[in-house]
Amino acid sequence: MTLNLRNTLLFPLIFGLFAFAKACLAQQPPVLENLIKTERLQYLKTNNPDASIEHVTENDTMVHVFNTLKQPKFIYKMGTSLPLKKQKIDKGRVILLSFDAVTRKSSEETGEAKLMLQLKQGETFKENQDRVLNLGSTWKRYHVPFKTEIKIAEEYLGVVFQYGFEPQSFAVKNLSLVVYPEGTELREVPRTATTYVGMEPDAQWRAAAQKRIEKLRKSDFELTFKNARKLQSSDVKVELVRHYFPFGVAVHAEQVLEDDELYDRVKKDFGLVVLANDLKIKRWSNKKKRTEALKAIEKLRADNINIKGHVLIWPGYQYNTGGVKKAAEEGAEALTSFVHNHVRGILRQTEGNITHWDVTNETYTNRDFQEVTGDEEILYEGFRILRNKQPGVGRFTNEYGIISKGGIDHKKIEWYRDYIKRVDENTNGGVTGIGIQSHIGTDLTPPERVLKILNYYATLGKPISISEFTMDEEDPEVREQYTRDFITAAFSHPNVSEFLFWGFQEDGRKKVDIYEEDGSVGEMGKAFFSLINDEWKTKVDGKVADLDGKSFSGFQGLYKYEVMVNGEARTGYFEVLPRQENSVEIKL
Repeated sequence: MTLNLRNTLLFPLIFGLFAFAKACLAQQPPVLENLIKTERLQYLKTNNPDASIEHVTENDTMVHVFNTLKQPKFIYKMGTSLPLKKQKIDKGRVILLSFDAVTRKSSEETGEAKLMLQLKQGETFKENQDRVLNLGSTWKRYHVPFKTEIKIAEEYLGVVFQYGFEPQSFAVKNLSLVVYPEGTELREVPRTATTYVGMEPDAQWRAAAQKRIEKLRKSDFELTFKNARKLQSSDVKVELVRHYFPFGVAVHAEQVLEDDELYDRVKKDFGLVVLANDLKIKRWSNKKKRTEALKAIEKLRADNINIKGHVLIWPGYQYNTGGVKKAAEEGAEALTSFVHNHVRGILRQTEGNITHWDVTNETYTNRDFQEVTGDEEILYEGFRILRNKQPGVGRFTNEYGIISKGGIDHKKIEWYRDYIKRVDENTNGGVTGIGIQSHIGTDLTPPERVLKILNYYATLGKPISISEFTMDEEDPEVREQYTRDFITAAFSHPNVSEFLFWGFQEDGRKKVDIYEEDGSVGEMGKAFFSLINDEWKTKVDGKVADLDGKSFSGFQGLYKYEVMVNGEARTGYFEVLPRQENSVEIKL
């Protein structure tokens, strides 16, 4: 009996201990496989004669030293792929690249070397994810997370070190690349804190920018009231409701026509819209989509929202219809005729509704048209056609990679200015505006560098459009602060004529979140609204007797007034514009 009782008592105890041990094991973090073939790292090499890679042993650890002897024309011309255990990776998976690094030599004032890290996801460069790091002067562990944007096929998975910057030298050791389990979020993995020069509250650039804003974006205005003697004690409220400076967003025609809630927010917050894809040749060639776009244009104009056209000529086959490729196969003349007939047709059907166009887009990397025709004349003619057909409509170029990636691609920055000058020389001044896309990654370009680049293009004497602002940085505090700082720097520059977010509401890409998917204000929205609804807001309150005949300084734009007359609110609008007297008489 005693033996049986013991067995009866021991069994559940032993079973319980087994279950507890199993549960503890289940809670242990999974062991993640390092996808880097560490035994192959000693064979890393570069095929660029202006670079070298050395492999040395320091304290029993293999160290890889990357030397840039001369900066290549393009950053990507100097790169080295890491040896990986190839595998398929689903969309939405978190990948973490980690390593120790130190700068040995630098050409930068900061004393730091630069390293661009590229996650290859697909066949084209558009599918890559890039991160630029500034490496410190002492050994430090760097954690760089990525979240896959597409399903990566085994043959396309890759990680590339790109180091085609000014002469420099840096060392790397202890590399690892791991894929986290499905469901892991970026915030759950280690990452090196994101910082940028000039983020300090007392950074010197801030005070200078504020002075320029006061001078550039504000004007004096005088208020007078008809019948002021009879209304001496009436309460008056005057408030800026829309800036003269065009702040805009990219939206889709479908959103304008079908999403009333979203469109109401667009109308309230912005006076400028660019239809993101609807005026591109691929969508425009679809008659149903074209009809949708024209209806959206009609609705936007009825609500007094200006529309920027994007884009007339995008010279890469992947951005055009099959008809373009077919015409190209017939030769230069057929391609030229096809492209220019499209330009004439879309201008005819949108005439009177578009304030300015991106005539050409991303011509630095998209050269299919130029290669078929032998030169850039096919692009130049686009500017001539628009000027001849609609001389009052603005004619912009548009290019990416100018301010983004730390603003350090000096060769591309120089090329873009030279391209604009070439267009002007061949079209008798056909360019009326410079579009600078600003797709910011996690390598946040310092505000002072942003301003320096803007100054460089300002020497051409043309308006500058911040045409496509997005950001990959997901740290909420950094995302909000950098948005605020970037807008402030742009708003303070005398040549910047507009600022467009390339998006409006979070759509899963985590690029723009003025509003979240549920309609709440996102981090970029918090930054934007803190500026236009607070810091850059002009309000005047008082009695008629106190305000009549008085002058005020306010931000340029559309104002709404409200005067209480015998208990009834009388409202109206007036404008405060740059370089005008702005004498405002309120008639009651």
